[in-house]
Order: sequence, then C-alpha cells, then structure tokens
Amino acid sequence: MPSPASPPGTKPDIGATMRTASMIWQSVSEVAAGAIIGWLLDMAFETDRIFLLIGGLIGIGVGMTTFIRTALKESRKAEIESQRHRASRQPHEPGNSGDQA
Repeated sequence: MPSPASPPGTKPDIGATMRTASMIWQSVSEVAAGAIIGWLLDMAFETDRIFLLIGGLIGIGVGMTTFIRTALKESRKAEIESQRHRASRQPHEPGNSGDQA
C-alpha cells in the first residue's frame, strides 16, 4: 500500500518498509535483552526483581537511543536522495551557465 504522501499509481518502497521493520525489531530485542539479563541477575543473586526492573529500563533507554539514531540517519539519506532526484528532474537550459553580464 503506498504511503498517503505518494502520488497515486506509484509502487510502495519495500526497502523503506523493511528498514522500518528492522528498526522496530531491533528496539524490541534490545528491551528484551535488558530484561532477560536483569532476570538472570535476579536469579543469580536471589533478589526480588530489582535487576529485572533495572535491566528493562536500561533496555528501553538503549532501544530508544538506537531507534532515534537510526531514524535520523534514514531521514538524512532520504533527504539526500530526494535532492538528487529533484536535481535530475530539473530541465537544463542550453546556453544558460548562470553567468550574467
């Protein structure tokens, strides 16, 4: 399904969809890893879920940081690609080199 901003009749960008799914999956796995490590530490030290809470919070922090960093990088790449696309579609006028006398 094309995004609402795309013109009718255009194909959806499967690569962008896969990158988004990858970012979400990575964030979820980082939260899960923090929680699992915390749970294992709780079992090892026989504590009452304190490390699970700490590990989960650290996982959320790492997941959000990674998600934001990756989203900003993808946004910059999309902007550069958009600028290249716009530059290639501009008509070139013969004899107009930008110099004015």
